[in-house]
Amino acid sequence: MVMKSKKSKSKRVSLKNKYKVRRKVKEHNRKKAKEAKKLRQSGKNKVEKDPGIPNNWPFKEQELKALEARRTKAIEELEQKKVERKERARKTKLGLLEEEDDSKFYGGARRIKESGQYPKPKSNYSSRKHIT
Repeated sequence: MVMKSKKSKSKRVSLKNKYKVRRKVKEHNRKKAKEAKKLRQSGKNKVEKDPGIPNNWPFKEQELKALEARRTKAIEELEQKKVERKERARKTKLGLLEEEDDSKFYGGARRIKESGQYPKPKSNYSSRKHIT
């Protein structure tokens, strides 16, 4: 029985094989890039249009009214939020924000600041261990 060598097998490759592998890899990458480009272009051109409600739909008028009501409601909500945001920004700029509103954003920070006592930060490591 022949003993197998314990040395690792050489990783040398003939130049023919080396360039062959490089060429194959290059072709593969080029092909993948071409497919990705096709997918990107096809996705941009297709914009799905809303087909709407067919004319022979049984309750078309009611459906259209409900749809319009939902749209107006959504638009009004967006405008209301926008107005509230502007109002809040104006109040904060002038410093008129109520303490109740501050407590929502800052938690107990205002109470700690007023009492003058700050809690020690908790850490899981000692400074000596951290330095060494």
